[in-house]
Amino acid sequence: MDRRAFAIRLREFAVRHLYLLAVLSILLLSLLALLAMNVLRQRLLDQTQILAAKREARYHFILVAEQTDSPFWQEVYAGARAAAAEVDAVVELTGPQSFSTDQTAKQILIASAARLDGIATCVVDTNLTTQAIDQAVKAGIPVVTLEYDAAESLRQCFVGVNSYDLGQTFGRLVADKNSSGEVIILVGEDPERASLSENQIVAGLQNYLARYPSLTLNSLEINRDSAFSAEQAIRDLLVKDQQTVRAIISLNVGDTLRVVEALVDDGRASTVSVLGYQENPDVLEYIQSGLIQAVIASDPYQIGYDSIQALAEIKTNNRTSDYIPSDLVIIDAGNVNTYLQSVHSATGTNAPPGEQAKTDTETGSRESGQ
Repeated sequence: MDRRAFAIRLREFAVRHLYLLAVLSILLLSLLALLAMNVLRQRLLDQTQILAAKREARYHFILVAEQTDSPFWQEVYAGARAAAAEVDAVVELTGPQSFSTDQTAKQILIASAARLDGIATCVVDTNLTTQAIDQAVKAGIPVVTLEYDAAESLRQCFVGVNSYDLGQTFGRLVADKNSSGEVIILVGEDPERASLSENQIVAGLQNYLARYPSLTLNSLEINRDSAFSAEQAIRDLLVKDQQTVRAIISLNVGDTLRVVEALVDDGRASTVSVLGYQENPDVLEYIQSGLIQAVIASDPYQIGYDSIQALAEIKTNNRTSDYIPSDLVIIDAGNVNTYLQSVHSATGTNAPPGEQAKTDTETGSRESGQ
């Protein structure tokens, strides 16, 4: 078949099927348009529902998290939403997705400018956060601090653990496994940014270990703005003190994981005890495998719930408790599986996850959780 004949046949085929091709094209375009309209409609519906909730709710609160996508702060937010539903409020979650020393203060200032009804906030940089809190309170916006406190600020309430008691509990866990040697606690590098809560943890630990002369306590300053710097500081410590270190205490999950990795690489995971504050799936797995002796965790759901209840009480009665304590949960090899089961069983119920794993801890009456 020559090219001319082929072209004629091709044209005849196109003419015969032109109608079908046009119909299919119209159907395809209609389907794509329908999908796009449904997506747009759902977005508009979601935005309308959010705006309606804000208009209809009695109060509009905001929760400023240290790291919005962390499991801990997501659980805090779950507790906050549950409390908001009970007090006719809507609560929004805000904050950085990764650790930042100045984002907390910025978010508080933004919430103040928006004239919200109340702010529940973490404290990362004590000085910057204190200034932002004071500005919000002076503008008539109540502020509740969570997890770590800014006791010198004008905040009306602190919800979290007693920091001094937390340090005492760390001391007891160290002494339970070690009779002598060096104990290292990781602290913030910049003393101007060191939180009062962190200082009180060290004070409680120091006080408890004072009764054990063979155990010496030293601190290691960590630059938490840089994961690499923190890891390098830990590795330098292991090289410097190859025989004396018997326990390392970390006050955040990131540092805890870096300690374990450094010890494994150095071949000393079996000779140095690791103690941490707060948990995540990796930390719990390390406890199960014996790489971490124990972690102390607060109940994030309870913290979130109590913070919103406190804000609502301030709005209603113009006052609330200065300090609302959160229970401490000690998770170790003996109860980690039970703890995990309790977390799994709580899924969908919004129940605090640590009930099965709670261990008695010393409880004090120090103001503002110090």
